[in-house]
Amino acid sequence: HPEPLLSLGNAFSYEDLAAWHKRASNILGSSDFDLVCEPKIDGLAVALTYVDGLLVTGATRGDGYRGENITQNLKTIRSIPLSVPGEEAPPRFEVRGEVYMPREGFKKLNEERAREGLPLFANPRNAAAGSGRQLDSSITANRPLDIFVYGLGPAEGKPVPDTHWEIMQYLKSLGFKVNPNIALCHTIDEAEEYHQKWVEGRESWPYEADGMVVKVNSIAFQGELGAVAHEPRWAIAYKFPAVQGTTRLLD
Repeated sequence: HPEPLLSLGNAFSYEDLAAWHKRASNILGSSDFDLVCEPKIDGLAVALTYVDGLLVTGATRGDGYRGENITQNLKTIRSIPLSVPGEEAPPRFEVRGEVYMPREGFKKLNEERAREGLPLFANPRNAAAGSGRQLDSSITANRPLDIFVYGLGPAEGKPVPDTHWEIMQYLKSLGFKVNPNIALCHTIDEAEEYHQKWVEGRESWPYEADGMVVKVNSIAFQGELGAVAHEPRWAIAYKFPAVQGTTRLLD
């Protein structure tokens, strides 16, 4: 990867989120900055590289520095554009996103596998990762995979917006699929309210998500904050409480 695909640190409570926000505020010398909240989809992180408007490479995250080339498989996913308007897009740029399997598609896939006597996938995340990394792209083509893009990687030859929120609208205008539940928040309390709103409401989503990713909106501020170890300082995964169930042992 020309720029590392880093994993995210986790926040499990408002206190954790506030501590992250305070650390960022201390580095920036101000707590007055916008945040963007996006559902944290459980799937396969990928980087898509476009040159002169055409998709040329699709890779997995791998260890963050070196991924696996799965271009042919990713080309079978209908929501990934094979080309974008050349006059509007940079001559060379990378888009980052999460390939996932919707709940309904996951259910049908496991029903088919059960009928064929094949082992079942444990969850949609495993199903998406396994489907995306098939050696035979015709198998991937028959799996109900989808994608949401969540960021722009390196872009050359053309200026791009200077906030994450505007970048997401820009990517949408180029034909990429952006999650409809992303929100621009002006304060940490707004981000907390948005997170709480979806703690209960997430079951209505047609995909699995285990939290909200909270990002500093300004790209300049993101650059100033940088990264520590394998995690960016400008983003955090604010997890939803674990789903609990009760089992009664009958025998």
